[in-house]
Amino acid sequence: MRTRSKLAGLLDLTEVGELRWTTASDNLGLPQLFGGQLVGQTLVAAGRALGDDKTIHSSYTSFLRAGRHDEPLTLSADVVRAGRQQATIRVEVLQGERLLCVSTVTGGVVDDGIAHQRPAPQTRAPHDSPPFAELAEADGGLSSMWDGMDGVEVRVGDVDPTARVAHSAAPPIHVWMRAAEELPDDRLFHIAAAGYQSDLMLMSTAVTPQGLAVGMENTFARDWWAVSLDHAMWFQGEFRADDWLMWEHVTPMAHASRALVQATAFTADGAAVCHVTQQALLRRQA
Repeated sequence: MRTRSKLAGLLDLTEVGELRWTTASDNLGLPQLFGGQLVGQTLVAAGRALGDDKTIHSSYTSFLRAGRHDEPLTLSADVVRAGRQQATIRVEVLQGERLLCVSTVTGGVVDDGIAHQRPAPQTRAPHDSPPFAELAEADGGLSSMWDGMDGVEVRVGDVDPTARVAHSAAPPIHVWMRAAEELPDDRLFHIAAAGYQSDLMLMSTAVTPQGLAVGMENTFARDWWAVSLDHAMWFQGEFRADDWLMWEHVTPMAHASRALVQATAFTADGAAVCHVTQQALLRRQA
C-alpha cells in the first residue's frame, strides 16, 4: 500500500487570514518554480474560497514572473461573484511583493444536465507501458529538470510516429500519470493534483513537430529555452489523481515562438475528466 503523499503536503495551504494562505515550494532543480505547482496551489485556494457546496469547473492562470524555491508563497483569494449556482474566484500568488501569477477559477453546484464526451483513445495499459525514465535512457536519461519530480509516477503509452490526427501537428502522445503516493479523500486535492500533473509533459509535446521524440529530455533541455505563458483547465466528473489517468497530448499550432499544447485526461475506464490548454514560449538555444 502506498504511503501518504508529500504532494498533498505541498498542496495543503496554511491559513494566515481571511481568504489568505501561505505555503512552501518544492526545489525541483528548475531555474524557476514549476508552473504545475502554482496551478495546483491556486486550485486549492480557490476551492476553499468556494466552500463545500460548490466544486471547481475551470481555471485560467496567467504566469507573470518566475518564482524562487527558497522563499515562501502567499496566496490571496477574492470572491469576484458568488451566486447560488455559480461562483468566480480570483487568486493571486505572491512572493514578497512580487506577483507571480493570477488565476481565475469558476465553480458551481453539480447537477444532472447535459453530458457527453469523445471516445477515449486506445493505448497500452499503464502496467504494460514503460516508465518515462526508462524511455529517456536512449537520450542519456532524464535531464536535471526532472531531479525532484518524484511526486508523480509517469509511464508512456503507445507512440506511433506515423499517426496523424486532424487536430494536431504531430502524432498524439499518450502518458499515464498518477500521484506516486496516496492522496487524502478530498476531491479538492485530486483536482489540484491533476493541475500539478497537467504541466509535466506539455513542453515536451510542443517540440515534437520539430523532430524531438517523447523521452528526449536531455536534448530538449540542451537545445531549447521554454516558459509557460498561460494555462487553462476544465474539470468534470469524479476521479482520483492517485489512480492512473491517461493524458492524450497534442499540439494544434505554433507561430512566432508561441506554441499551443492541449491534453485530455481519461480514467482507466475511459471517462474524460479533465482538459488542459497551455500557451508556451519556446526558442532554440543559440
